[in-house]
Amino acid sequence: MDKSSVQQLAPWLNSGQTLCLLGSSGAGKSTLTNTLTNANQQTGAIREDDSRGRHTTTHRSMHFCVSGACIIDAPGLRTLRPDGGDDSINTAFEDIGYWAAQCQFRNCHHESEPGCAVREHCDPDRIFNYHKLLRDLHRTQQTPLERINERSRWKAIIKSVRNKRE
Repeated sequence: MDKSSVQQLAPWLNSGQTLCLLGSSGAGKSTLTNTLTNANQQTGAIREDDSRGRHTTTHRSMHFCVSGACIIDAPGLRTLRPDGGDDSINTAFEDIGYWAAQCQFRNCHHESEPGCAVREHCDPDRIFNYHKLLRDLHRTQQTPLERINERSRWKAIIKSVRNKRE
C-alpha cells in the first residue's frame, strides 16, 4: 500500500474517530489495517489466477492508529445487498447524476456512447462501482423466477461463446 493511498484516508483518521472496514473476502481490509496501525495481522497471499487476496480474517478486531483513531477490521462479507432503492444509490453518486444530465443522449449508459459527460468527468472506478451497485440492487429486486431465467440466459450466452471458440 503506498503513502498516497494512506494520505487520502487522513481526514477520517483523527483522534476519537472509529472506522469499520467492510468488504468482500480478500479485498485487503487487514492489509490496510496493518498499514494504518502497524498491526501485524495475518494476511493471505494473492491468488495468481485473479490477483485477489485470500480469506484470512475470521473474527473482528480493533486497532489503534498513531493519530488516535480506531479501526475495526472485520471478516469479509460474502454479499453486500443494498437495501435502499435507486434513489439511495443516486444520492451516493450525485456527481454521476449531475454529469448524466449533460450527456449527449438521454438514455446514455455511460459505457461507450459518444458524448458521455459522465465518462469524461468521473473516475472510471467510480462509474464501475455505480453500475455494480445498480446491478446488485436489480438482482435483489428480482423474483426467483426472474433470477432463474437470467441465469439460463447467461448460461446460453457462455455456451455459444465456447462453441464459437471450438
